[in-house]
Amino acid sequence: MLSCPYAEVLWSESRRRFRDTVPVFTNWPELVLWTSSSSNAASSHLRMMVVQALFYNIWKQRNNMLHNQALVPPTATFREIDRHIISSIYAFRKRKKFTNLMARWLI
Repeated sequence: MLSCPYAEVLWSESRRRFRDTVPVFTNWPELVLWTSSSSNAASSHLRMMVVQALFYNIWKQRNNMLHNQALVPPTATFREIDRHIISSIYAFRKRKKFTNLMARWLI
């Protein structure tokens, strides 16, 4: 989830979306600490959405390889992640804590 070549491409694409520096995670505690923290550029809500979408899609591609011997290119998977995050933000647009998330995600 953190360091396979496929996951590294997805994490790299995600890092480019954040205005903050996103570390390269080498272990779970680092990831959990980053996910639960906030900054002006990336709230913990946005970080959690991104981590959830990344993990789900990495897991889905892993299963796709195991069961179908097929792999979707990571750039195509990131487009799916991007759409998922945008849809999630849009679904919560009227909740106060989700204001400005779209602007933070769509640089």
